[in-house]
Amino acid sequence: MLTQFRRYSFELLKSDLIAGLIVAVISIPLGLAFAIASGATPIQGLVTSVIAGALVAAFGGSRFQIAGAAAALIPVLAAISLKSPNGFQDVMLAGFIAGVLLIVMGWLRFGKLIEYIPYPVVLGFTSGIAISIVATQFNNLLGLVLYTPSGDKLLNASGLVQRLPAHEFFHNNMLETLRHLAAVNYWALLLAGITLVAILHGPKIPFLKRVPGALLGLLVGTSIAMLLDFPVETIASLFGEVPSTLAPPSLPNISFSRILELIRPAFTIAVLIGVEALLSAVVADNMSGDRHESNRELLAQGAANLLSPLFGGMPATGVIARTGANIQSGAKTRFAGFSHAIFVLLIILLAAPLASEVPMAVLAAILVVVASRLGEFKHAKHLLQHAPGADRAVYLATVTLTVLIDLTVAIEVGMVLASFLFIKHMSENIPEEIDLAGNTSYAGLAKQGICPQILFHEAHGPLFFGIAKAFERTIRVAFHQYKPTVYVLRMMKVSMMDTTGQRALEGILHHAKFEGKQVIFTRANPQVGGMLSDFQDDGILDSDAIANNTDQAIQIAMRYMDPKICADCNSRIFVECAQQPGAQTQVPAGSAS
Repeated sequence: MLTQFRRYSFELLKSDLIAGLIVAVISIPLGLAFAIASGATPIQGLVTSVIAGALVAAFGGSRFQIAGAAAALIPVLAAISLKSPNGFQDVMLAGFIAGVLLIVMGWLRFGKLIEYIPYPVVLGFTSGIAISIVATQFNNLLGLVLYTPSGDKLLNASGLVQRLPAHEFFHNNMLETLRHLAAVNYWALLLAGITLVAILHGPKIPFLKRVPGALLGLLVGTSIAMLLDFPVETIASLFGEVPSTLAPPSLPNISFSRILELIRPAFTIAVLIGVEALLSAVVADNMSGDRHESNRELLAQGAANLLSPLFGGMPATGVIARTGANIQSGAKTRFAGFSHAIFVLLIILLAAPLASEVPMAVLAAILVVVASRLGEFKHAKHLLQHAPGADRAVYLATVTLTVLIDLTVAIEVGMVLASFLFIKHMSENIPEEIDLAGNTSYAGLAKQGICPQILFHEAHGPLFFGIAKAFERTIRVAFHQYKPTVYVLRMMKVSMMDTTGQRALEGILHHAKFEGKQVIFTRANPQVGGMLSDFQDDGILDSDAIANNTDQAIQIAMRYMDPKICADCNSRIFVECAQQPGAQTQVPAGSAS
C-alpha cells in the first residue's frame, strides 16, 4: 500500500478526481430515486453513497467498485418498510444483520459459492424486481395523490401531500391505482414523457455524449417544471425539505425478537448484495483487465452494510452501471471510488436543498429506465424461446413469486426448484452397458460376442442422494433380466459418492449375495474406493472385489464363474476363457470340422 502511495502522481489524482466527480453526479438522482422507492427519505439514499461508497472503494476486492443504493434491493426493502411496525428502522436493522451475514460469508470464503446460483433464478428475480419497480412508479408517473371530497389535495399533520396507500401485495397496489385513475395529473404524465426523451435521446447529441442520461433527465425535467411552473408533486411536497446535514451515528433498535423476525429478509438482502457486488466486480475485471478478490469483496460489502445504518443509510451493494461509468471515466486507482463518496458528501452539505424541488414524475421516469435495463428482458426473451423447459419453469416461477408475493419467497422457491430439477437431471445418469469391443482400455477379447455369465456396466457422474434409488433400481432390473453370475461395475466416471449412494450399493450387494452372485468394482477414484472398502470391512464385499482395471476384473471374475455353464459355452470371447472348463473341446474358429 505504501509503495502504491509513493507511485501515486498528479496525473493519476487528476484522472481519479474526474472519474469520481462524474460518478457522484450519476449517483445523486439514482440515490434519491432508489431511497424514495424503498420507503426511505431522500437524504438516506445520498448518505448510503457516502458511507458504503467510501468503505467499499477503500477496502473492497475490486479496485474500481462503486457501492451505493441499488435498484435490485428496492422491492425487499420496500416490503420490510411496509410490513414492519417500526417502518424503515427495521430496514436498517435488516441491513445491519445482512452486513454480519456478508462478513461471515467472506470469512468462510463463500465468494465462489454465490456463483452457483442458477442463471434462471438470478434472471427471474432481476426481471421480477424490474416489473415491481415499474409498478410502484405508476402513481408518480400519473401524478396520483389523495384528494378531499371537495377536490383539494389531502394533507397530513405535517402539511405534506398524502400519497396513495401502499399495500403489501402487487395486485392490491394495482387496484389502488386503478381506483384513482380519474385523478390523473396530465402535467405529471407530460413531464415524465419529457424526462424519458431526455434520458434516452439526450446522450445521442454529440456535445452531450459524456453526460449520463439519468443526469440529463433530472436536469431537463426539473428545469422545465420549475420554469413553466408545472403543477406537479415534488420531493418537498411529499417528503419535506432535504436536509443539508448528516444525522449523528446511532445504533438501530436491536432486540432478539426483531432479529428472529428479520433474519429471512436479511438473508435475502445479503444474497442480493453478494450477487450484485460480485457481478459488478466481474464486469469491472472485463473492462479494466484487473482481477477482483471475491471474499475480500464480501467482507467489504459486509462492513459497509454494518456502518451504513449507523449513519441513517440504507443497505448498499456494488452497482454495475456506476462501476462501469467509473472505469469509462478514466479511473486509475481506488481513490476514484473514494473521491466519488467525498463529492456526494460535498453535494449534500452545499446543495441538498436544490434536491427538494425535483418532481416525483422525473424520478419515476429515471426509475422506469433503470428498471428496464435491470430486468435484462432481451436475455429473458431468449431464455423463454430457446432454453430447456425446466429452465423456463424456474424462471417463470421466480418472476411470478417476486412480483406477486415477495423476493424472499421467490429466491427460496427458485433455488428449491432449481435443485430438484438438477437432481432430476443427474438421476438420468444411470449405469449403461459397456461395449468391450470398442473399449480401448481392454485388449483381451478373443472375438466378438456375449459372455453368458459376466455383465459389464459403467456408471456416470456423482453417485449421490438424487440418483441413488434410480441407480439401484437399474442394477436390480439388470440382475433380473440378464441373470449374470458376475456383475462388473466400472466406477472410473463416478466423480464422488455420498452416504445415500453408498447405502444404495449396499442394497445391491445384499441382493447379489442373496442370489448367489458376485459384484466386482473397478477403476474407482480414492474417495469412492474408500467408501467401497467399507463394504469389505463389513464383510459384504469380498476382499478381491475391487479391481484396478478391466483386465484384473475379468481375471477375478473367472474364479466365480459357474464351471457347468463354461463347459457348454460357445462364446469364449475372453482370452482368459482358454483356462475355463470345456475350452479343450471347443473347435477353433475357421478350422476344418
